[in-house]
Amino acid sequence: MPPSPEAQALTQTAVDDDAITRKAADAIHADPRLADTDISVNTEHGVVNLTGSVHSREQAVIASARAQSPDGVMRIDDHLSVSP
Repeated sequence: MPPSPEAQALTQTAVDDDAITRKAADAIHADPRLADTDISVNTEHGVVNLTGSVHSREQAVIASARAQSPDGVMRIDDHLSVSP
């Protein structure tokens, strides 16, 4: 019996969220201005959550901008702490 449309939608959402997480994390970690930061990325239903620590508010803004780049991102929730 094939999966229900609801199950297929949940599976597709999980795949999309995983792809967004991977692309956002790659964009963040590729930026040399964020090299000395500790940023974790998680995505749920297109909402990208950034957690960890940065050294300045500027780095937090850069991380948010980089995380926004993948297609499918609905919003960025920035939970980064600034610890100089």
